[in-house]
Amino acid sequence: MSLPYYAFGPFPGGLPGGEGLHIGQSVASQHFLFRAHPGQGLTTLADWTAFINRADVTIRDEHGCEVSAHQIQETMTATTDRHGLPLRPRFRHSTDERYLTSGGHAFSRRAFH
Repeated sequence: MSLPYYAFGPFPGGLPGGEGLHIGQSVASQHFLFRAHPGQGLTTLADWTAFINRADVTIRDEHGCEVSAHQIQETMTATTDRHGLPLRPRFRHSTDERYLTSGGHAFSRRAFH
């Protein structure tokens, strides 16, 4: 079961009444999968970290529950599950649609939910 997260605020894709700017999703046994937004400069963990910590950004999960920047950062960088077991990589190799950053974070260039 996956849980997508979205950002809302005064930026493309984040306006109220819309779906929100897709940050990515977590799956219980796998590392976080980030949604890359090259047009907005959101292509690395550092980019997303700076973005979600802006004062004008609100983060919500797919159920509409607000999530703090600290909580989403913990989710995005988790390497173990709640029982301390290692999380599996989302994928091992880069392709045209997906890539791994030097830190091993998985990104997808295409829309997913």
